Amino acid sequence: MTIDPTAVGLVPERTADPREALAMVESTGAAILTGRGADEAAARAVASDVLGPRLVALPPPAAVRAGGEGDRTSVGSEAPLPLHSDGFAYGDHAPDLIFLLCVTQGTAGGASFAADGYALVDQLEPDLQAFLHEVPVDLTEPGMHPTTGPLVVSRQGRTIVRRTPFMRSAEGRPDPDADQAMIERWRDATRSLTATLPRFTLAPGEVLCLHNQRVLHGRDPYDGERFMWRIWAWSTAGPTPPAGELHSDSRYAVTDEAAAATIPARLTPGTA
Repeated sequence: MTIDPTAVGLVPERTADPREALAMVESTGAAILTGRGADEAAARAVASDVLGPRLVALPPPAAVRAGGEGDRTSVGSEAPLPLHSDGFAYGDHAPDLIFLLCVTQGTAGGASFAADGYALVDQLEPDLQAFLHEVPVDLTEPGMHPTTGPLVVSRQGRTIVRRTPFMRSAEGRPDPDADQAMIERWRDATRSLTATLPRFTLAPGEVLCLHNQRVLHGRDPYDGERFMWRIWAWSTAGPTPPAGELHSDSRYAVTDEAAAATIPARLTPGTA
């Protein structure tokens, strides 16, 4: 299977206007908002400025850097972070918008890449497209919110494309091996794009704004200190926010501590 990276890769346009950034996200799935501060207060303000009255839930920002903060799993700086959806610990209640505010990019590497999930699915073979739309898959991160459903699903008038490190045949399926083979084809399709997608880099005070239900994103390995504020946000067009306390990481997504403890703290590209 050959996927044209020029047809699915995104290099977001830049704007200093939060409402224009929202229009870009709604149109293409991504934008870069410029001219922001780089501290936690600036991170807290981003989603409110972009979404305005459409904002439903806004947890505190998470510090994304080597060692993480409250994430249960991570990929080390020496490895690429593969294409993925964010907030998968919350399953069907994952945020529909994410924002990454750059504090420092690092001394080398760390470029970002993104793919339009809608365009990507359109390029897949018909049998894989049908599987993604029709066959339930267990998307549950161990110990987190239980989630089973197709990898491409329509809700509230939106199509949602999902790609996470935790995808396996759903319980009770008649041929779990065949299902797993299709899941691996989806995993491989996204992995194969890592080397060929166009890259872009954020400067301090710039924010990557993403439609988390449409766009898959990742980053290259990096050297030095790379520090981003991550903000998860739920809008009026997205899913119901998870009940209880929220943060822009998975610290409050745990439903079973014993099961969550079975996840390795560091994922490798081969498992992600």
